[in-house]
Amino acid sequence: GVFAQLVARDALLTEGLLHWYSDPGLKGVFLTPGLSYDEHTQELVVSEAGIYYVFLHLELQRVVAGAGSGSVSIALHLQPLGRGVAALALTLDLPSPSSEARDSAAGFRGGLLHLRTGQRLGVHLRAAAGVHPAWQLAQGATVLGLYRVATKVPAGLPSGQPS
Repeated sequence: GVFAQLVARDALLTEGLLHWYSDPGLKGVFLTPGLSYDEHTQELVVSEAGIYYVFLHLELQRVVAGAGSGSVSIALHLQPLGRGVAALALTLDLPSPSSEARDSAAGFRGGLLHLRTGQRLGVHLRAAAGVHPAWQLAQGATVLGLYRVATKVPAGLPSGQPS
């Protein structure tokens, strides 16, 4: 099947597009034919249209004890089409710096998307002012993934069912 899983390279919570590890030799990274990663634009490129299950996993860790609170969000944007509209979005509200506070936070979001040939997927990160530099992306844990569920967009009944 057509499948990809990229692992975020960034550690610092810098606003903008996330950079990804895309070499399938690395732990947790998968990239099958039909998908490619554009290093210049930091986007995953789909070469075959279809219905894809796309997922985001965001994991953060506190690196400065007793500091940093607020929220961090990531949003999946598709190019072309839908500029400014997130196809998937995930926001983490970070625990406030108290003695009982957890020093990590994680979240997951996934959904079915109809992707066209040549469509590009980029993930934007935004962090509230109070989050940086006390929090960072947990190394090797923030992931963008997708796999193709169907090549055709179902009209009415899904194929393979008796009518």
